[in-house]
Order: sequence, then C-alpha cells, then structure tokens
Amino acid sequence: MVVKRTSTQILQEMLEVPGVRGIIVVGKDGFVIESAGSFGTQDMDTIGASVAMVIMGTDKMADELNISAFSTLTFEAPDAMIMCVPVGDALLVILAPDSKTLGMIRLYVKKFVPVLADFF
Repeated sequence: MVVKRTSTQILQEMLEVPGVRGIIVVGKDGFVIESAGSFGTQDMDTIGASVAMVIMGTDKMADELNISAFSTLTFEAPDAMIMCVPVGDALLVILAPDSKTLGMIRLYVKKFVPVLADFF
C-alpha cells in the first residue's frame, strides 16, 4: 500500500535540507498558501506579496524580451538567500541564511517541485 504524503509533510522534509530555514508557498496573487520553518520577525504575508510583485515584474520583462518565463529566481545577499521556483499555479519560496548550500538546495528543489505541483 502506498501512503501519500501531504504538502505539509513534504515542506517539513524540505526543511531537513542543509541550509533551508523557511519555506513559503505563495499564490501568484501574493497570498500565502502554506509555510514551514522559521522566519524570525518577518511577516509572511509581506514576503508573499513582495515575491508576487517581483515575479510579475520578471514575467513582464520576459514578455518584453520575447524570452521564456523564469524557471528559478535567486536573490543573494550577505546574510540571506531567497530562491523562488514555480510549483503548479503557485510559487515555492525558500529562505536560507546564506548561499553556501545553494547547490544542495537546488538539487533537492528539483526532487520536490514535481511532487508539490500535484498540490498547488
């Protein structure tokens, strides 16, 4: 018998990836659908809305340049790394304290995104 995991269980598994501090699934309208992990004092709704605005801008730029929509968008700062990946009709936002484990995170994202796409 195959036991189907929930989206919450999958997000919890993703938190076990070295370097991942928090995960948010955001609708393209900016509303947070689901989250897991630690975000400190950051407001998830503000993060969700901000990510949606950036993605809308990126999609508009892709249209203007006649190129495909993004597959992964990564922001790096000295004290944070944010990765955005389309998952179904939503966006998967991964927060890490830095980009030291970016390669490992990308590897696991490729594994989990197809599974999460069934939920979102």
